[in-house]
Amino acid sequence: MLLWKRPQCWTKIIILFLTVLVHASIGAEAVLIPKQEASLDQKAIERAIQKKAAAAMAEQRQDIEAGEKKKTLEGELRYSKAKLAAAQKKVALQTAVNNTEEVEKAQIEVRDWETRIKDTEAQINEMEAQLAPPAPDAGGTDDVILPGENLDLYVVEDSTFNGHYQVRRGGYVIIPQVGRVLVAGKKLAEAEAVIRKALESSQLQHATVMVEKLSGSDVTSGPVIFLGGEFKNPRAFRIPPHTAQTLVSVILSSGGITDRGDLTRVRVMRVAANNGVVEEVNVQRILDGSGLGSDLALSDGDVVMVPAGSEHVVFLTGNVKRQGSQAMKPGDHLSVYNAILNAGGFSRFADTKKVYVLRSTEDGSKARIPVNIKEIQNGGQPDIPLQVNDVVVVPEKFFSF
Repeated sequence: MLLWKRPQCWTKIIILFLTVLVHASIGAEAVLIPKQEASLDQKAIERAIQKKAAAAMAEQRQDIEAGEKKKTLEGELRYSKAKLAAAQKKVALQTAVNNTEEVEKAQIEVRDWETRIKDTEAQINEMEAQLAPPAPDAGGTDDVILPGENLDLYVVEDSTFNGHYQVRRGGYVIIPQVGRVLVAGKKLAEAEAVIRKALESSQLQHATVMVEKLSGSDVTSGPVIFLGGEFKNPRAFRIPPHTAQTLVSVILSSGGITDRGDLTRVRVMRVAANNGVVEEVNVQRILDGSGLGSDLALSDGDVVMVPAGSEHVVFLTGNVKRQGSQAMKPGDHLSVYNAILNAGGFSRFADTKKVYVLRSTEDGSKARIPVNIKEIQNGGQPDIPLQVNDVVVVPEKFFSF
């Protein structure tokens, strides 16, 4: 009997045929799965790039509108401050001639301009908050990894894998002893899972992986400038990409200075031809628009020091409403009576005829300069101009009743 006429042979042939089909199917799936995964990753990257581009365009439009509104508000603020200064001078003038009715009118005008200035400053702060870079949105498009970005990898079990990794054009990072790991198009949590799987497959029995994005001044590129003195946040500051490397731009982009900082005497210390060089720059003059050519270009390793301006003050004590110091910038023309008005005026029982100024002399002693504010108010005596570190003393009347 022929083989194909035996039932047992047909059964074996069918089983063999089915086995071959199953293996062929498994092999085809093994070939197709990586292609499918690669296709999905590429689509995820394209979607993330499109979303980022649309978000960037919308952000840019909002920034332009907010920037224009901020400029308008800043113009209004300068105008209001000028009007406030004029109203304050009017108060001082009318007080000097004892015109009570006009003094009250001028004081109302002062309060109105102060309120307007406060409202405008609040609106400017709101615009600045709107223009500030937003925090990354966890779970949003900012969480998706794209080619060209920098990642910070931390592996708890083995610190040799820790470090900064750039996502290459192909969408992968290269990890020592592991090789290429595809992370582009994935969220941070998904990238952690992929890297953990790669480490556990060849290097570690168990891996605890953390991945974070690096951006702005955290990226390990760009010159480092050292900030000291009256900066709000003194530190080693890495100049962000696309930011001008000049003294003024660094002061503004690093967060600014404290209220005590003196921008007229900013010092830049650097090494040139193996010698230490110190350059002093009047940054305030540059910001005022009259010294743009004196802005310094900074280099890697430069040290920027902003000194305190405490030496540019005068002091008021005794029977004034607000005792303490008043800032006096170089070039300011501050008189005794104006300083008292700036401190809120006289308190009750102040002896306006026996005010005096204590002024340091070259031999270290103090000279006493009498000032009769009553005579100044009546126009019988000129006001006395103050100098830096003068002390204005307003005594109490001997008879207070």
